[in-house]
Amino acid sequence: MSGAPRRFLLVSRVGAQGLHAGWLAPGTERSYDVFLSAYDPDLPEITGDGLFFERREGTKVAGYAGFLDDHAALLRRYSHVAFFDEDLAADVATLNGLFACCAERGLRLAQPALTLDSHFSFAALLQQKSFRLRYVNFVEMMCPIFRVDALEEVRPLFGMGLESGIDLAWCNLLYRSPRDFAVIDAFPVTHTRPVGAQKERNGFEGARGYEDDIGTVLGLFDLPWLSCVPYAAETRSGRRVTSRARLLLGALGLAAATFRQRPGGLRLKAIALHWYHLVERRPLNIPRMFPVTPEG
Repeated sequence: MSGAPRRFLLVSRVGAQGLHAGWLAPGTERSYDVFLSAYDPDLPEITGDGLFFERREGTKVAGYAGFLDDHAALLRRYSHVAFFDEDLAADVATLNGLFACCAERGLRLAQPALTLDSHFSFAALLQQKSFRLRYVNFVEMMCPIFRVDALEEVRPLFGMGLESGIDLAWCNLLYRSPRDFAVIDAFPVTHTRPVGAQKERNGFEGARGYEDDIGTVLGLFDLPWLSCVPYAAETRSGRRVTSRARLLLGALGLAAATFRQRPGGLRLKAIALHWYHLVERRPLNIPRMFPVTPEG
């Protein structure tokens, strides 16, 4: 690796169809290193400056657990570590901006917003273009960016044998203040595959569904499923916004996402649900600790 050590690390579980080439494209100096953990045994090894590569078969979260166990010393080199799904399209400038924003704001956990043509689970995490970022109570599993001390705090989640739902716990385990977590609208990425496109590869087949893992997490930590609602936002000019009316106004542009992918009706329903939450619900995190086991 040339020059000064990079402060940031992007980790991804990848196969032959992964979009990691865009994260490594030449032409713009990267502020981050990349660690590719290949679940596909036939994926050719990739080498380059600031690039690590390993082969690790298995599911996504279990693979991350193995990565965390095996590379603890490596992680200590960095201030922030991102875990990106392989189907996220982003260029180097966007990723540089994301990491810089996380460091500048001291965010414990954050994620990029998703472009309006993305496939999505939570409309609250689609890009709202009038904002630079929104301080939120939830960050999803698709693309979390952890401050390294926060990652160490929630590291046991990755080893619980669950492939879904751990993102419903981590903000509550990490919560200290309403400015701990953010979705960053200024540097969005595109989620290119339908949600659940790889569920069988990640162990969800037969009788096991996402809801089973989600129920396990919520039960273990005695949590309700909290709606994703912002505590506040920051405009592109740097002005802080806390008014629910102004936050709702900023979210009205999400209507443009309705027919950018199919099915449009379900997308509109999810967007309308977020508008409802902005009016009727207040942001909430419920501080939690890991349960004490008989062995612990």
